[in-house]
Amino acid sequence: GGKRDDERRFGEVRGELEAMQRTPSSIPAPMQKLRARLAEETGISEASLPFVGELIQVRTEEQNWQGAIERVLGGFAQSLLVDDKHYNEVADWVNRTHLGMRFTYYRVRRNDDAFAREPSARSLLHKLELRDHAFEGWLRRELGKRFDYECVDAKQLRNVDRGITREGQVKHPGDRFEKDDRSAVNDRRRWILGFNNRDKLVVFEREAQELAKRIASCDTDIASLRGQRDRDNERRLACHELIGIQWNEIDVVAPQQRLADIEATLRDLREGNADLARLAKQIDAVRADIEQARRTYEDTRVERGQLVRERDRLDRARQQSRALVLPALAEDQEAGLAERLQEQGPLSLETLEAHMRQVSNALNEQLSSSQQDVNRVENLLLGCFRRFIQQWPEESGDFTVSVASAEDFLARLERLERDGLPQHEERFFDLLQNQSKNNLLALQRHSAEARKSIGQRLDEVNASLEQVPFNRGTLLTIELSDRRLPEVGEFHLQLREVLSQQQTEQRELAESQFTVLRQLVNRLGSQEGEDKRWRELVLDVRMHVEFIGVELDAETRQQVEIYRSGAGKSGGQRQKLATTCLAAALRYQLGGADSQLPSYAAVVLDEAFDKADNEFTALAMNIFDNFGFQMVVATPLKSVMTLEPFIGGACFVEISGRHDSGVLLIEYDEEGKRLKLPERSRQQANEPEEAEA
Repeated sequence: GGKRDDERRFGEVRGELEAMQRTPSSIPAPMQKLRARLAEETGISEASLPFVGELIQVRTEEQNWQGAIERVLGGFAQSLLVDDKHYNEVADWVNRTHLGMRFTYYRVRRNDDAFAREPSARSLLHKLELRDHAFEGWLRRELGKRFDYECVDAKQLRNVDRGITREGQVKHPGDRFEKDDRSAVNDRRRWILGFNNRDKLVVFEREAQELAKRIASCDTDIASLRGQRDRDNERRLACHELIGIQWNEIDVVAPQQRLADIEATLRDLREGNADLARLAKQIDAVRADIEQARRTYEDTRVERGQLVRERDRLDRARQQSRALVLPALAEDQEAGLAERLQEQGPLSLETLEAHMRQVSNALNEQLSSSQQDVNRVENLLLGCFRRFIQQWPEESGDFTVSVASAEDFLARLERLERDGLPQHEERFFDLLQNQSKNNLLALQRHSAEARKSIGQRLDEVNASLEQVPFNRGTLLTIELSDRRLPEVGEFHLQLREVLSQQQTEQRELAESQFTVLRQLVNRLGSQEGEDKRWRELVLDVRMHVEFIGVELDAETRQQVEIYRSGAGKSGGQRQKLATTCLAAALRYQLGGADSQLPSYAAVVLDEAFDKADNEFTALAMNIFDNFGFQMVVATPLKSVMTLEPFIGGACFVEISGRHDSGVLLIEYDEEGKRLKLPERSRQQANEPEEAEA
């Protein structure tokens, strides 16, 4: 029974060692095999399916509490964490698969509510360290909700709601106490928490060596017992043979006497016969040879037996050695092992164990050093990943700062190298230093010139307004005023900041300048509604200014009235202001400030003054007349009498149906400044017919 138990345990230990050498996890091998099977059949990477125990480890300064903490978190630590995006695949696989064991997994939702309770000062949560992982936030909340146990001594355990002692006694809510001593509290073979399994691997290797020695010792004892059994069987057979022998078969006295008589007779015969004497000597010589051959045979048989037993012992030792070499070694591993053994001196069965122990210790030291190097390189790698994500968030996508994302980062690096981005860096740097600033200067210059152009054109309009009185003894002039919009001011400030930066050969400074420039350009090119409104506001110089009408005394140039809008003004004042500005603008468009109007400067108004009163109609026509325009007006008959002083002729247009029309010329009285219309026609001024003057 003992050997079978050792062989069974040796198989379990060997499985754990293979699992721990394959991955740095301390989770039991059956659970790791189940995860590997799940990952293979669903296509989800194992790195995306961590066990809780792989993300938690007890702080180095709190190692004396690890055994007790392992008891509290043991079941939870063997639970698998599944991202919400993989939940459906995992749930379907678990449901349709016979697992052969108990299996627990948690669905991790990123939007879970945070746990608000603050753990106590003695909580075991303060003794834990969590791996930098995407599930860290969820795991920290879950630990806070379920495992806020206070680390106390046995006396203090009575007074807390939930607590543990260093010896492994646990108090759960509701005055339930538990102590599971099926294994020692400090049995490192049972520990499953930790970011790596270096210490646990050493413990299992040591146990495997002890088990192998015990199995080999059992094999030696069994071989010895089998040899003893064979010897006992030989004695038993000899005894059975002795039982069947008769006395006369073993009585040697009579045969010896008879033999002596025969020998005496033979001696007498030999002495009396020379031939017989010669034959006797030959027989003696042959007998001596036979005896020597028998002794030689016996010595050889004994030596052969010893060699067979030595061969069996060496064969058993070889089998035991093969059992100790758990996985098959590759060629480079065998070469490395041979080199290390050669450094230890001559190798024999007597020195093999000591040499292997020294090699094992050296390998463990080298493994520890290599693991430290791996951790250091891993930290450097994660630092590079973190800086890349911080500096280029739009290029990072859903990358995470973890070794699991290394393939994604390397693929992105390969793409950048394939695209030849470093080869274009110098050209991009030159464009950043020169062309980008030239374009911004052109934009700034265009804005300034557009602002200046508005002022210049306004001067020409004002020159036109100088030629016509606005009211009795007054003139109207239009002044330009900046609106001082905050968005426009901020935009021009950004332009000045970018343009004020001197050219630099320092790439980091240039990249920071480019970041500011890129933000500005991206917003200018954005198609978002708010950004489009902002772009139109900051680039359309017409929206940066407002126009103010100022009425001046024609002689003293003193300010009489300011017109910022039509608010507070009478309808007539607003109409007069609008008409005056319109006429001045038309005169500027036709002739400029200093040019004379062309001989024919007609203004055509359709449906003119159809809703205006007679006073405004006369006012507007007087303004256009003062500016020297010839007016061509199509208006209802009701406005004809008001327009008579400002025209030089008219015709009456009548439409019958939708396709027939007729025109009737009307005479004009130059002296009376009125149309020669019958009185009846004047009385019909309000009818819906139209006249053209």
